[in-house]
Amino acid sequence: MPDATVWLEAGAKAILYGSLLLLIGASALRWLLVPRCALELGPRFPLLFESNARIALRAAIIALCACLFRAWTHTVAAFGFGDAGWDNVKLIALQSRWGHSWQLQLAAAAIVVIACAGTVRLPAAWPFETLAVLIFTATIPLLGHAAGDFLRMALHTVHILAAGTWLGTLAVVLLVRMPYNEVASAAFTDSNQRLRQIILRRFWTVAIPSAATAVAAGVMAAYLYVGAFSNLWTTAYGRVLLVKVALAGGIAICGYSNWRRLRRMHPQKMTGETLIVLETVLTFAVVLATALLTETGHPG
Repeated sequence: MPDATVWLEAGAKAILYGSLLLLIGASALRWLLVPRCALELGPRFPLLFESNARIALRAAIIALCACLFRAWTHTVAAFGFGDAGWDNVKLIALQSRWGHSWQLQLAAAAIVVIACAGTVRLPAAWPFETLAVLIFTATIPLLGHAAGDFLRMALHTVHILAAGTWLGTLAVVLLVRMPYNEVASAAFTDSNQRLRQIILRRFWTVAIPSAATAVAAGVMAAYLYVGAFSNLWTTAYGRVLLVKVALAGGIAICGYSNWRRLRRMHPQKMTGETLIVLETVLTFAVVLATALLTETGHPG
């Protein structure tokens, strides 16, 4: 059973990874989904950009805070709670090899915050925001098992981007809202539900290729890290990986059910969102499992 310091580091990583998925999802929604729904959305089309930008900004701020928090959690992991004072935090964050990579990640996170703040006021800043998110994503493997190995870092980056395009976009679709003053208060809930249905009916065009890419990159990474097949159940790393795979399987089942239901549904009919919410909850369970996986020694 992992000790408290492992859970602390895994928790900080889970917050970071979860916010990153939202950032990737916000960019995917902006470039891959909303333009395809422009005709159905009508005059609501440009209003989505503001809501999406605000979601991205909040996620970026959380990611930046998680990066800062990680300097302390990594100090705790290295020295213990009793010796995680300011001097040792500076040692870890500013003088260690881990700290040099952390500084790059922190700088990238700060740039993402600035870029996301720009998109709230200036929609033309979206290309800069997306580029900043891509760079930030590429810094994530610098502080994990893949550090120093180009192939593993590339696989991790592709896996994160694909997972964000698949699952992060779904989470953003659930969070995005029309401005309240744009709809009558009595119709506010129905308007947002209808909005989500329009986008979700096109979501499969993004979800299927990104899910396939995430799975392919994940399988390749697992092959490198697990080694022998028996290590899946004989090592802690393998068991956590199996939990992650089971959760991802649950997400896939929910996604398939949602896709079939939306295909059969009349365009004007509202739909329940229980399975979609469950899919999102399972997503963040996968994020926590992934964070714990990065804190577990791998046999490969």
